[in-house]
Amino acid sequence: MARSPSIEERVKALVAELLADEEAQGWNAKDENINDIEDGMVRIGDLVAREFGERKLAAHMSRPPKDPQCPDCGHAGEHRGERTRNVITRRGEVPLTEAKCYCPKCRRSFFPSDDCLRT
Repeated sequence: MARSPSIEERVKALVAELLADEEAQGWNAKDENINDIEDGMVRIGDLVAREFGERKLAAHMSRPPKDPQCPDCGHAGEHRGERTRNVITRRGEVPLTEAKCYCPKCRRSFFPSDDCLRT
């Protein structure tokens, strides 16, 4: 059975592809300084981190609680659709779609996913 490439091998292959694309578009090392190189490093790192965060958060949100309880009174809540918002992370904003619930006793909306996002 063939082994899957490691994360390091996959990143190296992606970087080689990105650099080949730059060369094909006429990239010239003479026009670049260390700040330009570092800006590219940060931009790529942020893109990877945000994509990773978006997918991990989506996996968490795909399992909404079956019986959401109001955080104030503990009464059973009713599902009322979803909302989308951006979560601000250290690597930038990541979109999050979460279940929206309503407590008929307290007459308030709440979002059960808030509990999984607390630190």
